[in-house]
Amino acid sequence: MEDGADLCRRLGVKRVLNAMGVPTILGANTVSENVRSAVDSIMQVSVEIDELQAAACRAISRHTGAEAGCVTSSCSAALAISAAAAMTGSDLSAIGRLPNTSGMPDQVVLPAAHDVNFGAPVSQMIRISGANVVRIGTASHCDGYHLKGALDERVAAVFYVDSGDVNPAGSFLSLEECVEIAGSKNIPVVVDTAAGSDVRPFVEAGADLAITSAHKQMGAPTSGMICGKLDLVRACYLQNYGIGRAMKVGKEGIVGCMVATETWYGRDPRGQDRRCRAFAGILSQALKVRPGPDVCTAIVSIPEGTDVSARALANCLREGDPPVWVNRVDDANQELWLDLRVANEADATAIARRIAETIRNPGAPAEDVPYHDLYWSERRLLEWPAWR
Repeated sequence: MEDGADLCRRLGVKRVLNAMGVPTILGANTVSENVRSAVDSIMQVSVEIDELQAAACRAISRHTGAEAGCVTSSCSAALAISAAAAMTGSDLSAIGRLPNTSGMPDQVVLPAAHDVNFGAPVSQMIRISGANVVRIGTASHCDGYHLKGALDERVAAVFYVDSGDVNPAGSFLSLEECVEIAGSKNIPVVVDTAAGSDVRPFVEAGADLAITSAHKQMGAPTSGMICGKLDLVRACYLQNYGIGRAMKVGKEGIVGCMVATETWYGRDPRGQDRRCRAFAGILSQALKVRPGPDVCTAIVSIPEGTDVSARALANCLREGDPPVWVNRVDDANQELWLDLRVANEADATAIARRIAETIRNPGAPAEDVPYHDLYWSERRLLEWPAWR
């Protein structure tokens, strides 16, 4: 079988040395051999998708503790599907009318600070269903009284986003408070934990649905996972006979998500930590490295006297060959933050070499853009596909 590096060369694309983590812009996580094997096997046979999704439901339930689960094409699709399900329930007639919400509760309450941009706004994904988004609170504050004041018979669901992009300095009601307040009105709470490592705490906290990107932490092919209360998960699945048809997931995505879920929740969680520590050790042989806030983050200090900013250095790394993408930059402290979850030993060695070389001969980047996973400038977007 052709390996990834050979395939990239044949297709005329650069293989990226990933020190950024699992963002969609880099194709999220890599896929393990057992997931690849399962996907290859299912691609060679025909199965009934409803039956396959029922098997996925059992697997997701078994590993997450939720009553039920299903697989979607992505976490962003799961946002739209969850909003739709909250409005229609399992009413096939209502499902067939969306995005016309006449006669349905059609408001989704979302804390203003949770309307983050992950490549598109969370609120836009919700509005695809036909729902009207009601934002509460501000970018820095949302309390229980904001939520209580927004809940009436027109509200179909409350959405709660667990993301590092939510203002860390803000003061916001907790998920437990959200569940208690919404639950008193029999209004479901949907948690979006797209890049989260474990949905179980959200299920245990009482969320009616928890959704995540299966291809990020868990290493599935591109797919999303919905888990939670049986009636609402069923309503989500039934959206495949409505607006969800435009977001359908194939047998390869379903099986890949199932096997990745089994692997992720059955793994030794210390294994990834050991790998990341070993890779940080490789980096430290060529660079000045200190530990980050978690074990898979390594922070590289740029030597004093280096004549470029951390941002410019990161852009030079991205533009080089092979490209190196870092997780974030800190110009004030002249540091590069590296996320080592997707790297392997050879990658760690190559990343260290490229960073050391670029520090010695930084030059100026051809394009100086903010360094994060939404770095594309408007010019680059409008020049696609002829932007290189």
